[in-house]
Amino acid sequence: MENTPTRKLAAIMFTDIAGFTKSMSYDEQLAIQAVRKKRTIIQPLINEYNGIFVKEIGDGTLSYFNSAIDASNCAISIQEKTYNVESLNIRVGIHIGDIVFDKDDVFGDGVNIASRLESLSPVGGVCISSNVYDELSNKKEFDAVSLGLQSLKGVGRVIEIYALKGDKLRHPNQLEYKNTRIEKHDDDEIPSIAIIPFDNKGAEEDVFYAYGISTDLISDCSGAGLIRVASLKDVEKLDYNNLETIEIAKKLLVRYIAQGTLWKMGEMFQLSIELYDTKEKKVIWSDRWQEKWKDLTSIKSNLTDGLLKSLNTSSKIKDIDTPLDTQAYEYYLKANYKYEKRKSLEDAEIAKGLLQKAIDIDNNLLEAHHLLGHIHQTAGDYDTAMKILTPILKLAQDLGRMRMLGIIFNGIGNIKLDQGDINLALGNFEKSLKIFEELDDKYLMGASLLGIGNMYYSKGNYDKALEYWFRVLKINEELNNKNRIKSIYNNIGIAYLEKGNFEESLNFHNRSLKIAEEIDDISSMSFSFVNIGIVYSNKGNYDQALDYCDKSLEIREKLGDQKQIGVSLTRLGYTHYSKGEYKKSLEYFDRVIRINKEIGYKRGLTFPKSGKGYVYFMTNKYEEAIKELQESLTLQDEIQFIGIQLITTVYLYLAFKNLNRDYDNTVIDSLIKKNQYIVFETNFRLYQFLEELCYLESSHKQIQSLSKELKLDEKNKFLNYPIPKIITETYNNVKN
Repeated sequence: MENTPTRKLAAIMFTDIAGFTKSMSYDEQLAIQAVRKKRTIIQPLINEYNGIFVKEIGDGTLSYFNSAIDASNCAISIQEKTYNVESLNIRVGIHIGDIVFDKDDVFGDGVNIASRLESLSPVGGVCISSNVYDELSNKKEFDAVSLGLQSLKGVGRVIEIYALKGDKLRHPNQLEYKNTRIEKHDDDEIPSIAIIPFDNKGAEEDVFYAYGISTDLISDCSGAGLIRVASLKDVEKLDYNNLETIEIAKKLLVRYIAQGTLWKMGEMFQLSIELYDTKEKKVIWSDRWQEKWKDLTSIKSNLTDGLLKSLNTSSKIKDIDTPLDTQAYEYYLKANYKYEKRKSLEDAEIAKGLLQKAIDIDNNLLEAHHLLGHIHQTAGDYDTAMKILTPILKLAQDLGRMRMLGIIFNGIGNIKLDQGDINLALGNFEKSLKIFEELDDKYLMGASLLGIGNMYYSKGNYDKALEYWFRVLKINEELNNKNRIKSIYNNIGIAYLEKGNFEESLNFHNRSLKIAEEIDDISSMSFSFVNIGIVYSNKGNYDQALDYCDKSLEIREKLGDQKQIGVSLTRLGYTHYSKGEYKKSLEYFDRVIRINKEIGYKRGLTFPKSGKGYVYFMTNKYEEAIKELQESLTLQDEIQFIGIQLITTVYLYLAFKNLNRDYDNTVIDSLIKKNQYIVFETNFRLYQFLEELCYLESSHKQIQSLSKELKLDEKNKFLNYPIPKIITETYNNVKN
């Protein structure tokens, strides 16, 4: 029966005789005698210090120990006993790492690193890795000198290296290590990096390896605290294959660019990595090496470790080391690529099949469970998604995969939010947030805070939404993430608009616009222009609103963004309607409908204020209004836009009411129950339709509540804006 390889964490010691090959060419017999003498000295010492001798490799030896202390004491004793032996110019390297037992031999990444440390050691000296040094640093009997962060050429690793000091240990010449030393990030600037998807140099069907490893690499680096990593989405917006490195960095607002290649050749991968500092205009880490297919699962983690060390950044994520099955991980990478690049429903089904294969092989591959649950959630199959994600909460806990546990809680929160269960959604979001805070994962902390803020916003709790969004803002200001700051300013501006604080809304939209102009982001400028136009429209400053919406339309037409052109046209149509220019308004809405039909985009047709149905209703053209509003409702049913469904239905039924047609009140009642929060304008239209005073009172109470939070001058302005004004006048007339 074939032995199954086992793994163990150990202190690995590698030794060899410097210049042995040269000695063999001069005097073979003398060289062989040196090896024999070395053997008689080293093997008893290995036994004395509780080590296990594994094998000789030419003039070298491989052994391992249960502790760094035993390994280091053994290495020092070896050098002391051979100090005056002219033929034994021994070098020693020690590393704590993973070793794989296969019959009577050992392999693994730890063995490779110990071997490279030995080759870097001075003759008569001992080189150790940082994890060995950490074990020795509080022991008085050991002393060491740092050789800095070193690139172990040919193995794709970056290691902080030290040389042990002692009376009979030869100390290194620091200048000899300058060429391989990495000058890691060391100024006050928050490190920022873009990781470009690795270039697949192999067969086309192997592209998923390069893509999958790159996406996981971006995710892992993003979770390392004070570091800003460009998102894959932002990177893929660029034609990075045809841009210079400096230009990529400028567009993504980062200092460092990491690029690499991957080429699968049979059971081996050939890889390369290059980390470029655009500020210093130099490569700070580069390497080419090979990995075996069976070590596929470690490629990403080793690259993450190298990049973070080079950027002088560390992560609090300390997952328990649970070996993953290589075949399962390959299925996961294939599924991830197939789903992210999907072109049809069939691609999603293929991805689900690949993920199930991965899970069947290795149930501990939490990423496969999570992605499978996400695919079902996206398809609206919430029950299946919950059946997949709920059981792996305990598994993630047991495996010590805390970041993944937080991601799963977040996924369940999103499912509950989609199902309308706000309380359960919030509970899961808060659990995920607590984990990310403990890990100091700034990226996912921000994502969770943003999600919670969005949830409160959808409930109409704008103060709570702002509380969370300001926390997101603080994190991104700490990271100097201008792209995210710009987006959060927009969110805050929208919340202040809903609160009736139009001046603060303008303030934040203008701050967003300023950043967009600074970084020459014309697409974001167009969003700011239209948002500023909306604020001015709500204030009744229609000419200024038209001016800003025209600016947004001009940019979007240049960019050829048909969807966003429709949004700008919509706002222009609504503003002209508000000015009483109904014919002009309908012209814009006709253009919106033509664009949406051309591109098959439906959501732009759903907003009643943005459509012809609203204009026809307000100008007493009820037959035309009914036709347009019914079409709008059909489209809304397809995307389940509940809040808009309610107000559209209210306008439709008001049109029925004005024409003395029959309608079914139970539809309105059902939509009211489904809505978590009804805005004051909808409450006012419900009063007009149902003639129930409670809705008028609710709308009046809402605008009064909003106005109380404003300063006196802003309060008076708000109450005299068009919609609050008509609500107040109607309420006073009814009450008097």
